[in-house]
Amino acid sequence: MSNSSINRKSTWGSHQDFEEAYTHYQKPLSNFIFALTRSKTAAEDITHDVFISVWEHRAALDFNQGIRGYLFTAAKNLIMRYFRQQKVANRYHQYGLQQSELTPGSDERLFALEAEALIREAAHKMPRVRGKVFKLHYHDGLTYDLIAGKLNMNKATIANHLSQAKSDIRKAL
Repeated sequence: MSNSSINRKSTWGSHQDFEEAYTHYQKPLSNFIFALTRSKTAAEDITHDVFISVWEHRAALDFNQGIRGYLFTAAKNLIMRYFRQQKVANRYHQYGLQQSELTPGSDERLFALEAEALIREAAHKMPRVRGKVFKLHYHDGLTYDLIAGKLNMNKATIANHLSQAKSDIRKAL
């Protein structure tokens, strides 16, 4: 399939179509996201979230105007969500610092320990492969490429496992 046919494809039905688009657009999309976020991890996560969203909603999407525009628009929306989440996290961190000045670390430390316990419990309840992928990425700091090579899996599969793991963690918290 040529680049122009990837961009003009009106519907997607096969893994091959998806793989070709992923191969063609993953790097430019990731570079675009990195340029805005200045975070390799955020760029990798957001890129994979965009492609997971495309795959999950492929039946309802119309790509007559081109997949490239859709991918970059979806990325911009996820980048905005990322910045909103960062803003909230920074506010919480600042609040925690202010509170720790008043009560030396007790509430913040307790919250962190409780969150860590909930995350550990949620990770333990995950299916074996998902839990392993989660541990390799978030605990061991491996990239999607390294995990895919280590587990002999496709990067899109790794991204799917991590997306589901994040969902599991959000539910637990």
